[in-house]
Amino acid sequence: METKKLTTGAAPRKLSDYLTRARDKAPAHDGHGAGGAQSVRKDSYRGHEIEIVTTYNILVDGRKIRAPLGVDASGQVHCHSLPNYQTASAVDMVRALIDGFPEEFERKPARTKSRPAASRKRRPAPARKSRPAAKKGARHEH
Repeated sequence: METKKLTTGAAPRKLSDYLTRARDKAPAHDGHGAGGAQSVRKDSYRGHEIEIVTTYNILVDGRKIRAPLGVDASGQVHCHSLPNYQTASAVDMVRALIDGFPEEFERKPARTKSRPAASRKRRPAPARKSRPAAKKGARHEH
């Protein structure tokens, strides 16, 4: 590829426009909506069509996590976040996610209870510095 074409195509605005168009044309990726990860398995058996839809809503320490879990036809659980892992259960996969991304699961320090409103002291708003008046016809630029 020519250097000039590469430089032009990689310009932030041009690249952003290209990626937006590509995203809008791409087919929807099932299972990553607000409702949690969803996996669809289909099979045919003795002339019957089987479809199993599994939805995972996962909470860790009471906090909802968005883990893109899926289940294959044999029941093995996989996750896009750990593409080389398959586990026998969703619980085992969440354990692997906690081990693989411990910083994502750090507990936040508990908030201290604030004092009742009556005992809080109100601080006066800081004084604003006045600015000189703008000259007529002057434009504001950054």
